[in-house]
Amino acid sequence: MNESESTNPASDNDARPRLVADPARASLVERRIAGECVYRGALLDVRRDRAQLPDGGEAVREYIVHPGAVLVVPVLDDGRFILERQFRYPQNRTFIEFPAGKLDPGETALDTGVRELVEEVGYEAKHWTRLGVVHPVISYSTEAIEIYLAHRLVEVGARLDPGEFLEVLCWTQQELARALEEECVTDAKTLAAAAMHARWMAAFRRSVRVRVFGVVQGVGYRDWLIRRAGAAGAWGWVRNREHFVEAVLQGPRDACDRLTHACVDGPRAARVTRVEVSRTPYDATLDGGFEQRPSI
Repeated sequence: MNESESTNPASDNDARPRLVADPARASLVERRIAGECVYRGALLDVRRDRAQLPDGGEAVREYIVHPGAVLVVPVLDDGRFILERQFRYPQNRTFIEFPAGKLDPGETALDTGVRELVEEVGYEAKHWTRLGVVHPVISYSTEAIEIYLAHRLVEVGARLDPGEFLEVLCWTQQELARALEEECVTDAKTLAAAAMHARWMAAFRRSVRVRVFGVVQGVGYRDWLIRRAGAAGAWGWVRNREHFVEAVLQGPRDACDRLTHACVDGPRAARVTRVEVSRTPYDATLDGGFEQRPSI
């Protein structure tokens, strides 16, 4: 295959993520000169590039282009985790993992998480929290894995892809901790997700953005949330968006967690389909109050 010339890391020929501008680290950046696809299979897209080094020299860089993936940490109402055991051909053994899968074309990360949770372990979830992102093989792949926490689960039955075989597990927190300690779980993305979940649950306070979807406008949802926030000891604001209710909640972890989970039910007239939670920077100006902001 012919090489494609490029001096712009964000060019159409460059399969890597867009370069993140950081003037303080400019002396470390390697610039793509040219590249080619050396193999494209059902999964793998292998590239070989020529790169200009910071000192002006050149080097060959080989890497795999990946569409990205999502891992879900599903937690049942009784606190047990849902995991799966499946055979991984390259390692010639079974592994215990949280449900995960790669993004299909046109999907958002959350779309993928919702789909994979149903397909692999047979659950739907109403409460989704983004825990973060990991880059599992930065030396030879563009892969990034988004990590989500899923609560308020309802079993609907698995819909495995043809040729996919796995065993669904339900483990208590103690069972998961023991498996991690005894190295029964060694899958890197699952280890990272378990650490992210532990850090999330150990946080002293929360500052989160919440989006509530469903029949949530014209049913008193904002007034209900203002009352519940005051009773819970959380502060922030709430407003209507075009297709959902949006809020920012800050305060003690337990208070905010109880409130975001209560958002799944909302006021009596609401019909919530999904609650999405994500971190947002702490804003000290919100401390001590909760307001309704204009709709946008």
